[in-house]
Amino acid sequence: MDAQEFKQRFMPFHRLLYRVAYHTTGNQQDAEDLLQDTYLKLWTKRDDLPPEAQSEAYLITLMRNLYRDQRRLKHIETVPLEIDEANQPDEAHLSYETHDDAAQMKGLIERLPDKQRQVMQMHVEEDRNYQEIQQATGLSPGNIRVIISRTKKLLQEQFNQLTKSWTN
Repeated sequence: MDAQEFKQRFMPFHRLLYRVAYHTTGNQQDAEDLLQDTYLKLWTKRDDLPPEAQSEAYLITLMRNLYRDQRRLKHIETVPLEIDEANQPDEAHLSYETHDDAAQMKGLIERLPDKQRQVMQMHVEEDRNYQEIQQATGLSPGNIRVIISRTKKLLQEQFNQLTKSWTN
């Protein structure tokens, strides 16, 4: 699928997806990020999408799942490391995995160039919004949005490579 066909198929849903993203996130900047991430996911999977991908239900579900994944990654460090092997061994195992994933992601963030690291730490770890990041860094909201979007993609690729090497 080329760019023109992609636009014809998915851009008619832009307003609907933005409204859903805004309703889901509660603010304009996060809604724009979520919408951008949704379109990025569609673009990267464009040749493998099922026929129902052009339905509102599929697109909204995809967006909500992305939102849940982002929230999980964003708040991964707040998950308590509780171990109760006698009663819940599976949950303890998951808690260790979650803690390990968070440590790996934090390590990846720490290895970023200064500007990217600073913006990502403020956005992810300190849960600051774009306006707060703008005040602290002097960057424009557009620059912040681009840095976050590109860095998220880079971190996801690096994290996937790490986890792939663990399973091989």
